[in-house]
Amino acid sequence: MKFSWRIFFLCLGVYVISLTITGIVVTENTYNRLLYAEVERSLEEEVNLHSTLTLYLLNSKRFAQEKIHIENYSSNLVDMFNTENNYLEVFDENMNLLATNSTKAWFLPRNELEIALQGQRNFILRRDGEQRFLFIADVLQVEDEKLILSFIKDITHIDRQRTEQYLFFLKTGIIGLLFVALISWALSKLVIRPIEELSSAAQNIASGNYKDRVKVTGKDEIGFLAEQFNIMADEVEQRINMLENESLRQQRFIDNLTHELRTPLTSIIGYADLLRKVDYDRELFTKSLNYIYSEGNRMLKLANTLMDVILLREKAFKLKKQPVLPLLNEVKGLLNVKAQEKGIQLQVIGEDLELPLEKDLLKGAIINLVDNAIKASRPGTVITLGVEQVQNKPCIYVADQGKGMDELEVRKVKEPFYRVDKSRSRKEGGLGLGLAICEQIVKVHGAELVIESQVGKGTKVKIIFEITRDFVTHG
Repeated sequence: MKFSWRIFFLCLGVYVISLTITGIVVTENTYNRLLYAEVERSLEEEVNLHSTLTLYLLNSKRFAQEKIHIENYSSNLVDMFNTENNYLEVFDENMNLLATNSTKAWFLPRNELEIALQGQRNFILRRDGEQRFLFIADVLQVEDEKLILSFIKDITHIDRQRTEQYLFFLKTGIIGLLFVALISWALSKLVIRPIEELSSAAQNIASGNYKDRVKVTGKDEIGFLAEQFNIMADEVEQRINMLENESLRQQRFIDNLTHELRTPLTSIIGYADLLRKVDYDRELFTKSLNYIYSEGNRMLKLANTLMDVILLREKAFKLKKQPVLPLLNEVKGLLNVKAQEKGIQLQVIGEDLELPLEKDLLKGAIINLVDNAIKASRPGTVITLGVEQVQNKPCIYVADQGKGMDELEVRKVKEPFYRVDKSRSRKEGGLGLGLAICEQIVKVHGAELVIESQVGKGTKVKIIFEITRDFVTHG
């Protein structure tokens, strides 16, 4: 069953139960109060009737010329009492009926008469078919004679009033039920609408539309749920994008690796097939074997480089605190000749720091970064190897004034086999794995490799260490 229907039927159920309980309590309370009031009023009427009849009998005896028996006056007593829906019965001491104005004969035990004969006035309620009667029994005594009076009152109107009140509750309840049904349906739709939007958004996300979001309109539990759903959807979208990007990177890696292997293998197979088919020619054989040798070395270099990437990911290195500026000066000394041949100046700046390093690994990474900067720089420019702090974190950087890269190239440049200048890199023997290895080396140091570049203005590659304390300024 849908949640909206559950809310709808729950509201109707609460209404019906509440109205039923209220109707029963109010009706029965009203009925009991009316019944109690009617009994009290009837008891007062019986007292007045008892006094009137007693006075009548006393006066009759006083004016009589001879002795009379009050039993002989029973018919007179009944005739004196003639009101609608009220009846009077007169019994002797043996509970023989002497006179009555009742239209009914009561064939049932009359226990109230026996109790009255013992001097106790009492009453009892009896039902006769659909009618209800109140019986009040009392003894009428004049001198030494006794009569039993049975005052009977029809109180069916009280039961009828209770039935009418139940019918009134039923009619008003049905009318109210219609209004409650309409209001409950509208409220259920209003309450369920955010949940339906959540369900629709969840279905859209499940079908691949990861950009779908829910509009948060309230601060209640549903609003909070919608807010958390949007946060979850953002996270799912980010994860999916990451997976898609990773899948694309892996596919590009496989494609590039296949290309890098196919090119030398094609050359090797071609020259080997040539050597099989032609007659021996020393110059041709030497040239072909040299080419096969160089392409084989290229494949070996590729395999070794890929092994280095794998080892960097899996091997645990021990880091030791070491000063940074001497390391940068070593790199400058190693590459200074190559830079001068191209008319480029290398400089080292910044305040020295001691950082936890694996010196040889980090030295190789910085050499690769400086070598890339030399390749990208124009004569007469400066390449800076420096130390600074970025957001209170130590940073080693290499900055050039070369060609720079656009935003798309910056995002891809760290991918394996990616070359910014493909023709120049292949000509110079580059594999496109330099920055990929550098990034792995940087991760070994718990740092982050950040590249900032603008076309025509140069590139700055930062190695930012995730350290905000425990590093020592050195000189």
